[in-house]
Amino acid sequence: MDIDTRQLTQAGLIGYLALVVAAFATGNPTLRLAADAAFGLTAILLGVVTLRIPVDSRLKYVAGGGFVLAGLSQFAELATGVGSVGLASTLFLLGGLLGYLALRRETDAMPF
Repeated sequence: MDIDTRQLTQAGLIGYLALVVAAFATGNPTLRLAADAAFGLTAILLGVVTLRIPVDSRLKYVAGGGFVLAGLSQFAELATGVGSVGLASTLFLLGGLLGYLALRRETDAMPF
């Protein structure tokens, strides 16, 4: 059984956004923790999907690596509670997004 990573990533993004809205609406700390964990998982999924794009470009590795590192950093922040690790997660996400936008501009690749 082959898992469609594109659909899984889209579902992860929708689930993450729903958790963020619920966490802000209710102020529930458990929902906030779930939203943070969902962000980490979704970022890793975005990275995996981006790395699987069948193009020969270094930007694929910049974007995919940035997303994967953002997700891993998010889990590290959840485990340690160190705020600077959360900042690293944000910076890796920014790098992944910029790499992805540059990749889209350079090619017609659109994995999600």
